[in-house]
Amino acid sequence: MLDQHASLCESFRWQVPANFNIGQECCHRWTSSSADARRIALLTENACGERAVWTYERLGATANQLSNGLLKMGVKRGDRVAVIMSQRAEAVIAHIAIYSIGAVVLPISTQLAPKAMEYRLRDAEARVALIDTQGANNLLPILQRCHKLTQLVGIDVPDERVLPWRSLLIRQSDTFKPVQTAANDPALLLYTAGATGPARGVLLPHSTLMGNLSGFVASQNWFPANADAFWTPIDWSRASGLFCGVLPALYFGVPLIGVCEPLGLDQVPALIERYRVSHALLPASILKQWTAHLPRASVTQLATLKHLASCEETLSAPVVAWCEHVLGTIPNEIFSQTELACVVGDSNQKWPKRVGSLGRCYPGHRVVVLREDGTPATPGEVGELAIFRHDPFDHPDPVTPLLYWRNEPASLEFITTGWWRTGDLVQQDSDGYFWFAGRRSRLASKPKAVG
Repeated sequence: MLDQHASLCESFRWQVPANFNIGQECCHRWTSSSADARRIALLTENACGERAVWTYERLGATANQLSNGLLKMGVKRGDRVAVIMSQRAEAVIAHIAIYSIGAVVLPISTQLAPKAMEYRLRDAEARVALIDTQGANNLLPILQRCHKLTQLVGIDVPDERVLPWRSLLIRQSDTFKPVQTAANDPALLLYTAGATGPARGVLLPHSTLMGNLSGFVASQNWFPANADAFWTPIDWSRASGLFCGVLPALYFGVPLIGVCEPLGLDQVPALIERYRVSHALLPASILKQWTAHLPRASVTQLATLKHLASCEETLSAPVVAWCEHVLGTIPNEIFSQTELACVVGDSNQKWPKRVGSLGRCYPGHRVVVLREDGTPATPGEVGELAIFRHDPFDHPDPVTPLLYWRNEPASLEFITTGWWRTGDLVQQDSDGYFWFAGRRSRLASKPKAVG
């Protein structure tokens, strides 16, 4: 195949407007015309099999009600509002509403252990949390220790400390004028997993959505071409679930599928057939299970799935070969972490895939391997993967985070050097492919990089 990576990177230029708001771009702009307002934004189903259709008009009106409600609760610009929900329409509504009032979304997984949930809520100093029954299970037992968290809004949570979602929204107008935010105003506070030390909050601007779009488009084989519906089982509180799935699908106006309860392996093909899913982001574990256990009858249910991205683990050659032979598509692997969701990966229709690698840098980013002294490593040399705050043409890269929350030393390093170090050790070959070599301990001291 023709390797187009170099030409794509050379021709790519960022066009980031001064004012940019994720809520506006992923929902409200679609409601400006009656035709677009009737487009399907979201299709959801719960554990009982009950299904719902959400147009952009309905999504925007409900988000407006929540925006008005949050303002009356005293939420101000820059406040952190926790969203602890499963894959449901209200989670999307919460994101849109919080962005629209200029506040900061604090996404937390409903499956997070109570101690880890408490740490994030206390560290972020969240005063308001939007929860469902799954989120309440781990939140309510530790609520008394989250001293600043004084207001809860819940869906089907029978607890006197929780204001019912419907009670809040029914009193509010469905018209609202979103506040104007700059592209570099804070939008999300995401926390790292904390595998090599305490979890760290990463403050991301609204422009992060735009900064991840080039990687998302490439990983989904030039999305939204031939797109009917998009689905990912990955938690919507994670960077990969948000920036490699939920937000880009809404941005491009392609129906997003949401399922409240985790699906069993045998249920996934039926879901894909039911909603005619054309594009998906799947964890590598599902593809590995499919190669070993997917019944032949289930394969026919995957006929609509033509474009597939994968993350979390590197796929082996047999798994990639199975996908190509059985599914008729080669999965594009994405290297994703909290700080940088979609800047390195595959795009097999534009450049060759190298099984076992992390892929190449997506257009619009300057990603290199740094030595201990902060200088770029040579091909084949192990160093730390890092992204520069400016792209190869010295334009600001909209994907880069603002800072580490309440971590001045780590934030100062980025501010003074221009390099955002990922903590992952890699080596890069002569063709630009990155290969994972390990994880650097955050507890170790790091020398300053040079810009």
